[in-house]
Amino acid sequence: MKTRVLASVLLIAVLIGGCAKAETPSITEVRPGVYMSSDPVDFPFPTNGYTIYIVGETHGNRETKTVFQTYLKKLYEEASLRDVILEEDQAHEAKANAYVHGLIDEFPNELCLRADILGIIREFNSGLSDNEKVNVHLVDVDSPLTAIHRHLAGIYQQLDTTGESILFPDFSEFREWHGQEMYTLIDEMRSVSNNQPDIINGLDTVKLSLDWYFIGNRLEIGWPRGTRSTVAPIREDIITKNIKYVLSQLNDKPVLAFFGYGHGMKAQGDPNPPVEGFKSWAQRLVDEDVDVYSLAMLGASGESYWHKRPLPNDAEFLKDFRLADNTAMVSFFDAHPESNIVYTDLRVGDNSQIRLSPDLLDIPASQLYDGIIIFKKFNPMEDACPK
Repeated sequence: MKTRVLASVLLIAVLIGGCAKAETPSITEVRPGVYMSSDPVDFPFPTNGYTIYIVGETHGNRETKTVFQTYLKKLYEEASLRDVILEEDQAHEAKANAYVHGLIDEFPNELCLRADILGIIREFNSGLSDNEKVNVHLVDVDSPLTAIHRHLAGIYQQLDTTGESILFPDFSEFREWHGQEMYTLIDEMRSVSNNQPDIINGLDTVKLSLDWYFIGNRLEIGWPRGTRSTVAPIREDIITKNIKYVLSQLNDKPVLAFFGYGHGMKAQGDPNPPVEGFKSWAQRLVDEDVDVYSLAMLGASGESYWHKRPLPNDAEFLKDFRLADNTAMVSFFDAHPESNIVYTDLRVGDNSQIRLSPDLLDIPASQLYDGIIIFKKFNPMEDACPK
């Protein structure tokens, strides 16, 4: 029994990055608003004044998950947060919540890329009463076609007797349909929905997902196959629509979003935007006066692992990330070898004028993000996807 318990503890430590909390705070403020530690628990992340708190990750490593776990606990305790937004197909939201609420024990394979994050939320929820558990909102495009059909089938079940006049196809039939037949099915379901908000929002997501599918994107458990000019804008359309819907249901309560940090840019910071005027979902919400706190996380060494391929670290990019006095941020690791993380609050003093890189637009980093975390080293996440 002791061996099994020890193994379970070690597995949890691996999933969340293995950062053990010291008995006393190990934080050092090396410059005003620039902190170093080996545990994100030590960092003074804000917990008030914002509606959305974005933990912007680099996909496929263990380290960024420690920040998510820390911020989840902090916002839960200090801001009564109960809702998390994830970069994943809306089609799988019901299964995700069943898992994190402990209603099912078998992990949904469709969400294998989020096994670590969902495992953290499930562990966090264990022992909490039902009305105190954290809920998960999946806000991304449904893809591939199987996910679109699954989402439609779930919505069809919500129609109850109002949908009896509609003959719903199984997937073998659905995949043979022409696009217009699929759109017609959506319209028929909408017509008998009695304007129920959840159903309408879901049908809107499915329609946009079909648009995404028919312009050439076939996202299996792999990378999008379309060009950035077709992939990026419509994804941000879908994500923005769904996040706005989530916010409308929460009556100004805060939410925590775990997303790729490119989606968390609060201004245009992409030197090669997919189309003129392109905006991330974070920028779109800022433009609509939603209070957004955005944190970007990068790795100075090591590598990540995502969609069955290794991803490089951010060393080349970070060499140009310097303070106002030209001190390179990564140099602090040599000066403070006991610390593995640098957190810079870009809202403080001269930090607001930091430029990230000449490869980005020549604007202060504080217009893009509110804070940046650099890990000394990334370690690849455990791949939970089927072989």
